Amino acid sequence: MSELKQLNQDWKSWIAENIVNGVSTETISSKLLENGWVGAAYELMTQHNKSMTVPFIDTKSNTIHLEDIEVSVVSECHKPFIVVVDNFLRPKECEELIAVSEKQLKASQIVHPEGDGNIFDPSRTSVSKGFVRGYTPIHEMIENRIAELINWPVEKGEGLHILRYEDGGEYKPHYDYFDPDKKGRDKILQNGGQRVGTFIMYWSEGEEGGATKFTKINFEVRPKTGRAVYFANTLINGALNPLSLHAGVPVTKGVKYLATKWLRQNPHQC
Repeated sequence: MSELKQLNQDWKSWIAENIVNGVSTETISSKLLENGWVGAAYELMTQHNKSMTVPFIDTKSNTIHLEDIEVSVVSECHKPFIVVVDNFLRPKECEELIAVSEKQLKASQIVHPEGDGNIFDPSRTSVSKGFVRGYTPIHEMIENRIAELINWPVEKGEGLHILRYEDGGEYKPHYDYFDPDKKGRDKILQNGGQRVGTFIMYWSEGEEGGATKFTKINFEVRPKTGRAVYFANTLINGALNPLSLHAGVPVTKGVKYLATKWLRQNPHQC
């Protein structure tokens, strides 16, 4: 059923008035999304022949049926757009992904704040490894599963980035998007454009700590084996979303493995 038709008359009148006044479809859809009308926002974009500017997860149902697995919607937030799902990965898949990655992990780096390279920084205390897309058959399978869930082509994304956090390991509050005003960002943005969204998968949960926390809205996602979380770094109209500020809370007991896939605005070569 059309979610636009399910809107109350006030919302329908507001949309019609804004369209008549020349307000862009992207701006109207962003407002709908912020107010929880997720399906209506993307339906409006489609009706006006607008290509999707950010990934989209259809959360009308509590269970999402993908080609090879069923995932459960745990929670969602709309400012910024965040969706948490369970059972995205099977336990055996997590074990295989860890085994493939374990021997290749090295001290993590961050994108240079004033350049286009990477540097070591005390804000990020983990070991990690970035892989090209389709590095192994299981990487390719997981990337295709992500693409189906978030309605975003595989090629509009970086390869999987694997991380291991041990006791005390953390990643202090940061943004995943690239600030276009900073030095060196033009070169980074030439290959794929902006990071419009982030998809995180937890391969293990540790025993204490290790949540992903959105510090400006006091919302956090606890790690759980097989769980995944998607969040948008930009709005539908392309504006950077400062509410996407997030942190990896310190692990206080045990080991946490996770994988991150950054989604790009355009096809990304990697």
